[in-house]
Amino acid sequence: MLFDFSFQSALVKYRLLSNTITPRPIAWVASTSTSGIVNLAPFSFFGVVSSNPPIFSICLSTKSDGSPKDTLQNIIATKKATLNLVMVDFLPKLEQTAKELDADKSEASVFDISLKLIDNDYPPIAEGVRVAHFCDLYDVLDFGGTEKTLFLEAKSCYVDDEIYRDDLRFMPPHLGRVGKYYLQVSELIDPNIT
Repeated sequence: MLFDFSFQSALVKYRLLSNTITPRPIAWVASTSTSGIVNLAPFSFFGVVSSNPPIFSICLSTKSDGSPKDTLQNIIATKKATLNLVMVDFLPKLEQTAKELDADKSEASVFDISLKLIDNDYPPIAEGVRVAHFCDLYDVLDFGGTEKTLFLEAKSCYVDDEIYRDDLRFMPPHLGRVGKYYLQVSELIDPNIT
């Protein structure tokens, strides 16, 4: 079967990408509104586009009513985001935070997720997260559809002391996405490969 993207609906394109570009890392993005409300939302259309400078991309669709997601509005307004990289233990909370809430409600408060402030200039991490990147907004691209792509430049990286190694050859057991299913990425990786 050959799918010509020029003749496919947005949903078909999404499903083809979602089920064929796998596994995908998940960024649990923390952003803060101008009124100080912390938003925590998962995104699996996320990746590294440059290592020097370190830049990530995150593709955001709209809310179900067609309005911009709180994450997008917050990052455009504050120019800051924290990318939490999560382990399988966080899956229930991660899935809860995918639900749409009113902009004046924090997922952390509604779903009882403890937060920890690591860098005063950036949104907090979820308590227990072992790796996080503190990012500034680099650019926003609009390709003419209903989605926007954010480019975020990492200004610092937090690595929990329990997993950190001086040679930087540590492998956090991060949660990844395979279509609508999840997996612990380290299950697929031979620990002897460097």
